[in-house]
Amino acid sequence: MTNLIEQVNVDQLAEQAIGHYGWLLVAAFVTLLFKDVLFNFVQGILVFWGSNFENDEILYISGRQARVIRLGLTSCTFFLTDRQTKMIVPNSQLKELVVEKKLPTNGGEEYLPKGSEKGPMRIELIDAEDE
Repeated sequence: MTNLIEQVNVDQLAEQAIGHYGWLLVAAFVTLLFKDVLFNFVQGILVFWGSNFENDEILYISGRQARVIRLGLTSCTFFLTDRQTKMIVPNSQLKELVVEKKLPTNGGEEYLPKGSEKGPMRIELIDAEDE
């Protein structure tokens, strides 16, 4: 008989604890969810307003050629030319990518040879006495 009374008291105590403090659990969950959403939104604004990437710009992501398709507030979309695939990256993970961008050559020759060139470049020496 005393076990039954103790069981009823434990059940009532559990209901009161969930009723009184259950909202704290829900509030903590919503706060963590809102923090992640807010963080991704801020990262998106920084990428969107920054001048790091432009639409239709050619980049190299981990050595693979890619074109920027879309800059969004939550993610960036790239088109990978080697496999003809689309890659969507959340803005919060852009800092983890290895991204390279070709610089303009300022009217000079390019530093690295293209993939179609075979072997070292040929150099011709001009003799001043022949003229």
